[in-house]
Amino acid sequence: MKAIDPNNLGERENYHFLTGVIIPRPVAFVTTVSKYSNVLNGAPFSYFNIISSNPPLISISVQRKKGR
Repeated sequence: MKAIDPNNLGERENYHFLTGVIIPRPVAFVTTVSKYSNVLNGAPFSYFNIISSNPPLISISVQRKKGR
């Protein structure tokens, strides 16, 4: 696996890397760890977008289901 350190790339290179991540729109598999019980959670997200290339940031969109 290739490792990419955004600190070693310029703003333009980070932008090109980020656009390659979101176009074509793949499904992002997002993981979190619960704060108190250290449980690993994973979920697919079909909508995410670039927020910034300096620093390189991608956002996800979260919506709760009605009744929860």
